Amino acid sequence: MFLTALVMRRQGAIVRSFERAGATGSASARTAGEWGLKPDMAWYQLVGRAVLRCPGGGRYYLDRPSWLRLRKRRQITGLFMAAVIVWLMALWLWLRVKAV
Repeated sequence: MFLTALVMRRQGAIVRSFERAGATGSASARTAGEWGLKPDMAWYQLVGRAVLRCPGGGRYYLDRPSWLRLRKRRQITGLFMAAVIVWLMALWLWLRVKAV
């Protein structure tokens, strides 16, 4: 869980660097070295989810709609998991009260 949080934080930093540079299209794509970034697990996950797109030549740019979809999916998953935990806790409490 801790590793996941670190990767997500790193992904946010990568995306912010692309946003600050205005690299949101193939015309503004650059290599990781030009961004001062070193490709790591977070980078390759963003590439795999089509958040970072490669028009060729090892250059990348940010696909903002893909990033927004990924963030929305993560928010929904987090809310769902929180609801499941609350439901399980309520069930556990109900079973304890019923057993007394």
